[in-house]
Amino acid sequence: MRKATRNYLLAFIMAVFALFQGITGFILWVVLPRGYMGGRGADSTFIWSRDSWIVLHDWTAVALAVIVLVHVILHWGWIVRMTRSYFRPK
Repeated sequence: MRKATRNYLLAFIMAVFALFQGITGFILWVVLPRGYMGGRGADSTFIWSRDSWIVLHDWTAVALAVIVLVHVILHWGWIVRMTRSYFRPK
């Protein structure tokens, strides 16, 4: 696989997981806030239960963290070169 293709796929996957993080976080914050009983004392649901949304949000965060770690590892050389160039005396 070409380096450009690999970087594109990695960035795309990272964006998808970040989007899922945002969506699940929004649902947990606005649609199913803590203490919400769903009206008439029912379980908190919006497509799935609040607990399922929390699990999805947590596992998406783990997957995003792994992808970010892979991203940093693959770009470590660039990070080191850029850091050296900024701190090199002129």
